[in-house]
Amino acid sequence: MTRIALLAAFALAGCGAPDRTAGEFAADPDAAARIVAACDAGRTQTECEAARRGLAEARRDARMRAYEQAF
Repeated sequence: MTRIALLAAFALAGCGAPDRTAGEFAADPDAAARIVAACDAGRTQTECEAARRGLAEARRDARMRAYEQAF
């Protein structure tokens, strides 16, 4: 019986939402900024690195679009 309970616990632990990638955060810079702020405040430790990379990528893309429009 304990084996079944243990297996059920492991199965349920794996059912959480998957972590988002940097590309997903780059597509949604507002969400990335919220996660980075939460990480900096110590409220969360999940998805911090991906959010930082995605936010940097989104900002870089915005700078490139502004640069391209200048010409």
